[in-house]
Amino acid sequence: MRKLVVMAVLVVSALALAAVNLDVFGNYHFTLSASPTAAASISYLSFGLQVGYEVTEGVQIGGGVGLAYFLPDATAATDFLGAASSTQWTLDFTVGAKYSIPVNDFSAVVVKGYGGLSVPGFTGFDKLGYIVGAKVLYVFDMVDFNVGLGAGIEMRSYGSSSITTIPVGVTANIRF
Repeated sequence: MRKLVVMAVLVVSALALAAVNLDVFGNYHFTLSASPTAAASISYLSFGLQVGYEVTEGVQIGGGVGLAYFLPDATAATDFLGAASSTQWTLDFTVGAKYSIPVNDFSAVVVKGYGGLSVPGFTGFDKLGYIVGAKVLYVFDMVDFNVGLGAGIEMRSYGSSSITTIPVGVTANIRF
């Protein structure tokens, strides 16, 4: 028990000294291409949280969790995801890196790269997919809080199905 308490104190102390950031994001994804071609009508919403650790000035690495909701209906989403049950949802686990380029005292351009695993219907680990993406954001800085707007490119793949989209969205960042 004593070792557990010591480890907990060390972890809390390290996090207290670290430059930890919390990103909250939301995106709408426009489809560029899809395979099979019947999935070309699919678009989706994604949102989630990512915790980042500032490695050096302007560079962060971290991980997060998110959700994606596929549009327009459950049948098209189920066919695309290859899920055994009807689902329009996926649970996403990602890792990412961000690089911030200051423009002036109140704004910056942020380049973000990420990748990870996607689980259809929260339990479809046998139909596991993956995500890879990059995004550029223009960020307005307000001391320990900032808001960014931007777009990028993202690819998702589930078995023989894949989709390439343009995510357009917002990000809010809180620094601790």
